[in-house]
Amino acid sequence: MIFFTGASGFIGSHFHDAMNSSQIVNMDIRAPMWDSKSEYIKGDIRNRVEVEKAMSKYPFDAIISLAAEHKDFGLSREDYFKTNEYGTKVLCDAATEIGIKKIVFYSSVAVYGNNQEPSTEKTPPDPNHPYGESKLAGEKILLNWAQADSSRCVLIIRPTVVYGERNIANMFRLVDQISKGRYFHIGKGDNIKSIAYVKNIVDATLFLMGKMKPGVEIYNYSDDPQLSVKEIAEVITETLSKKIQLSLPYSLAYLMAIPFDIFIKISGKDLPVSSNRIKKLCTETYHKADKLNQSGFKRKYSNREGLKNMVWWKNNEYEKETVIFNV
Repeated sequence: MIFFTGASGFIGSHFHDAMNSSQIVNMDIRAPMWDSKSEYIKGDIRNRVEVEKAMSKYPFDAIISLAAEHKDFGLSREDYFKTNEYGTKVLCDAATEIGIKKIVFYSSVAVYGNNQEPSTEKTPPDPNHPYGESKLAGEKILLNWAQADSSRCVLIIRPTVVYGERNIANMFRLVDQISKGRYFHIGKGDNIKSIAYVKNIVDATLFLMGKMKPGVEIYNYSDDPQLSVKEIAEVITETLSKKIQLSLPYSLAYLMAIPFDIFIKISGKDLPVSSNRIKKLCTETYHKADKLNQSGFKRKYSNREGLKNMVWWKNNEYEKETVIFNV
């Protein structure tokens, strides 16, 4: 039986699809926003009493920690660290108390910062945002936990941007903007954006869990073929039978976004357009998953297939949903 934290959202829903619900206990601050047949426990990973009480219900084989603060708007530096670092410490302390020996932690390629070369697991972490800094701090908590007992096993997965059915974050917004004819290319669009299809990463996690051994193993996660921003947009437009009519130089697009920055600052509202989003879109984020590729894991879907599946879901299922998934 697996103890999950934060499995009420997008990625958690796909673990529920891939696993027998009787093998899942999910502790989250929010209830699953779908018809979940697994056991749900309302709880906060920052609260040790709640965590230990939930963990002591069954003899769990392992923990999979999905709970995180990750949004890039409206959070303080302290917010990130309270969940991503301190929450991880609470989990480790509770695991020690209960006697659980295996922890799987979803970190992020954000620990690398804006690396100039494609990252691998050997790339020195150099985070440049509180999210990446707090995830790296969480990894260090787990490293210390594993070193304190030679029988403990830790699996750290550093995903790129995860997309797929039921995701309504950045990739969903891109599909939505293209669908409505509001998207335009910025600059050459040849910068690589490593992305991860949710069904693949769930399968990879379960595969790697079957190979866990004492100590700490770290894996980047991204899917192939690696695509540029322009290629990602073109796969989506082809699937939607649309055309992108406009292309703007980066400098002009950046200037056009400044009025949106002013409105965001005044209103406190997050908008789909800002100079920061333009900058992120045009920054290369290339992360290799060679270590996973050499492990024997075989992906069921390519990035092109994953993107098409997400577009299909957005066009045919999203509007039918009676709930909004917590992502």
